[in-house]
Amino acid sequence: MPPRNARCRFTKPLGWSTDEQPESTLLWLRGPAGMGKSAIAQTFAASCKLGASFFFRRGHPERGSWNRLFTTIAYQLAHSIPELHLPIQRAVEMNKLVVNQPMKHQFQRLIVEPFQQAQILGKVPILVLDGLDECEDNRVQQGILHLLIDAIRAHQLPMRILVASRPEPHIREVIESQATVDIARSLELVPNQMMYDDIRTYLRDEFSRIQLEALARGEKLGEVWPPPDVLEDLIRKSCGIFIYATTVIRFVDDQYQNPQEQLECVLDLDPGSTAPLDDLYTQILSTFNQQKGRDEQSVMLAARANLPLRILHTIWRTTRDIWVDPEEIDALLDLPPNTSRRILRRLHSLLRVPPVRNPFGLRGHVKFLHASFADYLCDPRRSKGWCIAVQWLHSDNLFCMIRLLSSPPPTHFRGLFYG
Repeated sequence: MPPRNARCRFTKPLGWSTDEQPESTLLWLRGPAGMGKSAIAQTFAASCKLGASFFFRRGHPERGSWNRLFTTIAYQLAHSIPELHLPIQRAVEMNKLVVNQPMKHQFQRLIVEPFQQAQILGKVPILVLDGLDECEDNRVQQGILHLLIDAIRAHQLPMRILVASRPEPHIREVIESQATVDIARSLELVPNQMMYDDIRTYLRDEFSRIQLEALARGEKLGEVWPPPDVLEDLIRKSCGIFIYATTVIRFVDDQYQNPQEQLECVLDLDPGSTAPLDDLYTQILSTFNQQKGRDEQSVMLAARANLPLRILHTIWRTTRDIWVDPEEIDALLDLPPNTSRRILRRLHSLLRVPPVRNPFGLRGHVKFLHASFADYLCDPRRSKGWCIAVQWLHSDNLFCMIRLLSSPPPTHFRGLFYG
């Protein structure tokens, strides 16, 4: 995570939340992957008069589509704004099936009509929508924006709305159209000196922590570690993008590896690369010593023997419908117990892996730490031999599913079976 002060600095331009006469009602915070948009949105949501918030996450069963969007917003509004509690409660009691109705109908019944029935006192409430580009469909993303903008123009939605996303063309098309010129404005996050300074602070603090923890284990990394020139090199390679810095720290901070050796792996990357984050992802994956062939057939044969690739594909594929833990991946791919967990342990800088499940504990699941890694894996031009969006992997996954369906699953795998 970016340092707290870094995120707070970016909230200063968002004074429109308390401005009595703001330039706009809707603010679009846009920037490329890894710029810290979600961190800024979270900090902003915690510091303003929040009415409601929704954080989309690609592939998530509840946050990857619009299905829970307006019901979640309505629930939060009913609790954060007393005047809306009864109108929203009545809307649900009058039509209990509203949660299963189309998006426009839900928005009208659960959001617009309760606002029309209530008189909101005090400051204007804020709605935060983060990661809109991670909602399942481009047309749905545009539809959400059109609903909000139309309600604002009709004076039916007395809220100020912060939308954070990547600068996707279809989102820009709606927000920067002629119809929204008087109600919406954009704030672009671009690398600047302040971002580089914040990354320097973050790296310095984290490396200091790693050094102290290594010293406590009896490992001495040097009086000044890493040297100032190495630190500046990492800052330059980050291109002002926080996800690069956080991934480096996670990779170096591996309890099963030597921090200095891990750092040297990062420093060995091409200093003149135009895609340092992709290079970092490739370097981390290359620790599996993937076999390479000279022709297409040998590359495919080598890839089919690549167990980490099959596991990554399974994680990516199943997040569209269900979420799996390492033990379920073992069951699906017919692997010996703990195989997936041992492999995923080496990818802790890229994936969040849940602890071993106990009979009374909540079920965890494996997920990508950042959407940019999933994007990398799905683009053959960027990931090359690590691309997971290829036909043979789809076929392999289908074969494994059929095999699993042919025999009754153990009790603790029924979620995977029926999913």
